[in-house]
Amino acid sequence: MTSTAGRTRDTRLEPRARSAESAARTRVRPKTWDSGLLLSILVLMAIGLIALFSASYSTGYFRFDSATYFIVRQGIFAVLGIAAMVIISKISYQIYARFYKPLLAGTIVLLILVATPLGTVENGARRWLFGFQPSELAKLAVIVCFAYWIAKNPQSVRSLKGMVRPYGLMLVAISGLLFLEPHTSATIIILGIGVIMLFTAGMRLWYFIPVGIVGAAGGVLFYTKLEHVRERISVWLNPFIDMKDAGYQGSMSQIAIGSGGLFGLGLGQGRQKHLYLPEPQNDFIFSSWCEEMGFIGALIVILLFAYLIYRGFTVARAAPDRFSCLLATGITAKLAIQTLMNLFVVSGIIPVTGASLPFFSYGGTALMMQLGEMGILLNISRYMRVDSRQAE
Repeated sequence: MTSTAGRTRDTRLEPRARSAESAARTRVRPKTWDSGLLLSILVLMAIGLIALFSASYSTGYFRFDSATYFIVRQGIFAVLGIAAMVIISKISYQIYARFYKPLLAGTIVLLILVATPLGTVENGARRWLFGFQPSELAKLAVIVCFAYWIAKNPQSVRSLKGMVRPYGLMLVAISGLLFLEPHTSATIIILGIGVIMLFTAGMRLWYFIPVGIVGAAGGVLFYTKLEHVRERISVWLNPFIDMKDAGYQGSMSQIAIGSGGLFGLGLGQGRQKHLYLPEPQNDFIFSSWCEEMGFIGALIVILLFAYLIYRGFTVARAAPDRFSCLLATGITAKLAIQTLMNLFVVSGIIPVTGASLPFFSYGGTALMMQLGEMGILLNISRYMRVDSRQAE
């Protein structure tokens, strides 16, 4: 006899009921992409390159004597990434279930090597290994491994023992290695991906209660006992009280956003990017975009991201099996978490963490990985179950 919890879990994992009637109305379409998904990716890429050139030419000229330094390199990675996306979209998603072990082992090895003298230090953090960020590979490894383990044993997420091993152990191991870099934003994104995938798979909600209690108690303790924690929170809430030091990034970002008004100063006409706004080509590229394109331009970009995320979850909901459903869920969750983190940071909703904006921020590794993951999502969309009456 099937329990209510079991039925709830199957509903979340299976996008459609498995009745004979619905099965008769559905079919697989293995040759077509989800057009909405593909179009939103390409439009965001195009806008992202325009925003990057406008935000980066001043920094590029000052640092490297070349106004096109950042856009030329990003353009090359964009072309390669789109080519990789198209190729990956033609490779069956099922292949990733076969290589989850090498992917996990390679990720752990690379994260360990980053912590050695082989890793490159930049801005006080050791996150690069010969120009590559293993943290980007770690995000994909969590998605693939969690999708495989849950698909193989769906009941594993409904027991404490199953939650600890393998899911908890993997998250702890990767988070610990990222802490050595340190890479706070990647840690938050990876933990968020893990929680969303486990919840989608049917993890019991009460598991969050002890974690929430411990986290809240720890936060209160740190705030009451540690003065520097109170100072950090005060600067986060009002960065203008320390514009010369801890509040510099937040205050410059909010000045840029506020200067844009409704319609902006005009593309290329921003002022804060001229060595005032920190990292205008990277973490704070959206602030520069808001200054130049205003509230309307910012809203357009936000709506495009919202539509892309919606299409991603639509693909997950209509995926042909549990593994592809969770794979699409993880990829879309990563995109959603990282996008929201960047938007929240630049607007002051959360403290500065260093999260980049997908398809916009400068970074070859991140862009290639993002487009590769979009290729996986596009491949899954080719096998979406569709109602034959609607398709014809």
